Amino acid sequence: MFEGPTYRRAMVFVVALALLFETWIWDSVVAVGRRVLGVVPWAAIRARLVRLINAMPAWAALLLFGIPFIVAETGAFVCVVIAATGHVVAGASGYVVVKVFGFGLVIPIFDLTRDKLLTMPWFAVIYQRVMVFHDFAERLVAPYRRAAAALIAGLRARARAYWQRFSEGAKEEVG
Repeated sequence: MFEGPTYRRAMVFVVALALLFETWIWDSVVAVGRRVLGVVPWAAIRARLVRLINAMPAWAALLLFGIPFIVAETGAFVCVVIAATGHVVAGASGYVVVKVFGFGLVIPIFDLTRDKLLTMPWFAVIYQRVMVFHDFAERLVAPYRRAAAALIAGLRARARAYWQRFSEGAKEEVG
């Protein structure tokens, strides 16, 4: 039933969409975080933290990043299992909380530790492969993204035209 090249392509597409969705959320959270941190001297604090992390051994940076990452990913998996066993509201709520924790803590820690983590050859290889897959996913999804953007633009134009006709009709009735 779930065999063959069509199924594999569909699964690759779903994984690509999931990766891009996570990346989109990641980028959005980073942008919001930068705005929030705009009120504090984040650049100076970040520079000090990066210097401190770069003075550590690589394994310490791995622990600093890895422990929250593993907690967040394990928590997300547990929440999916909870939802799959019939406790959908509890599982979904827990999943959202875990993802907020993950995006709120794991992303900044990765941003601070990335350079040190990339000094470990095995981590650099994994990171490179993830980035290659990310680029592949972007290319795979690009035509669908363009089609969706065109559809949304068309719907907006139709809604604007409808609203303009509606408001002009309402003015004529009043006047």
